[in-house]
Amino acid sequence: MLVDLDRGASRNQWFNWSSKAEVGTAIADDHWTVEVKLPITKDENDPLNQVVGSKPTPSLPWHVNVCRQRVRKNGTEWSAYSPTGRGGFHVPMKFAHFHAGKSTRFPADKTVTDHVLAGRAASTLMLSRKWDEALAAYLKMADAEKVTEFQKSDALQLAARCAGVLKDFDRVDELINQIPIESVAKTARMNKLIAQRKWREVATQFADEDLTQWPFWQVGEGAFARGKAFYLTKNGKRTEADLQLALKYEPDTRTKVSIRQMIAHNRESNLGDDDGALEFYRANFKGKTGIGGADEFRSVDRAAQVLGRQGKHDEALATFSAVDFEKTKGFWLHEMLISKGNALAAAGKKIEATESFRRVAEDASALAAHRKRAKAAIANE
Repeated sequence: MLVDLDRGASRNQWFNWSSKAEVGTAIADDHWTVEVKLPITKDENDPLNQVVGSKPTPSLPWHVNVCRQRVRKNGTEWSAYSPTGRGGFHVPMKFAHFHAGKSTRFPADKTVTDHVLAGRAASTLMLSRKWDEALAAYLKMADAEKVTEFQKSDALQLAARCAGVLKDFDRVDELINQIPIESVAKTARMNKLIAQRKWREVATQFADEDLTQWPFWQVGEGAFARGKAFYLTKNGKRTEADLQLALKYEPDTRTKVSIRQMIAHNRESNLGDDDGALEFYRANFKGKTGIGGADEFRSVDRAAQVLGRQGKHDEALATFSAVDFEKTKGFWLHEMLISKGNALAAAGKKIEATESFRRVAEDASALAAHRKRAKAAIANE
């Protein structure tokens, strides 16, 4: 049996549901295919252990959804394989098509939208830096019919973020005041102050906030925001505590990379704990052979510098194995070439270091600042 869950997601998970959980994972653009085994029979003698009837087909599919409710100490988590964009999972128009045979795409009405689909479109506008359009899209989501408090809070927080990028902080305040969930409103206020570079105000106003009592889904973002303020005001111990809390609750893997990088740099610069810093720098690139995120590159650079200070030059150079120098382009290629050149020079490998610097100095596509640094490094060799 196949369940086609057309979710518009980027991840496609494959399950065998004879009696076990997940057995494999595949990647697809926007489609989930779930393999399910059901004991279907036409024999009505034992209806309690069999599904009596005919197998569903693409022309006569079953329509199903699968959900989970997980009760936590500070909130209840709901999830579904086919998210509905509503307060519950029982929305027939969002149900999956359940049928026997090969995967089949079923026609969909593209004029139909909901919170999930609208949020995806608004996020695309943000990624394209179309801040005015994204702001309007999030405001429309917040005013949608049957919007839940959670959805309204989420949409208004993102709208406030767009207004903040546009430097319209009066509008930011107006939007924050409309957020119905207090923890989300407080997070938005912290992010607004951070955008205004008022880090000490965040550290002061929210210092006594017990984030562990917030809804579990908001703890990570709130702790990261306050931890960032403590980090920028050089309060090492409070930074460590908040960022560890953020790492525990944050679900997004890319955000976790940023959190680990900040934990590491806080340990290095504010707590004087180089070994502890190395643990978290390495966690961002260990086992990887083609990193691509800014905080991953920063982690390689800082780890190499820490190891160089410790006289562990071979280990410092080994960190660059995570960088694919043939595929990396632009800013981070040149930054990594300079960083590796410095590590080579510290290890006494002058010829290799000069070659690394020269690649930047002679690259017309490199930033003027990078070429200047590379030429200065060559001159000092």
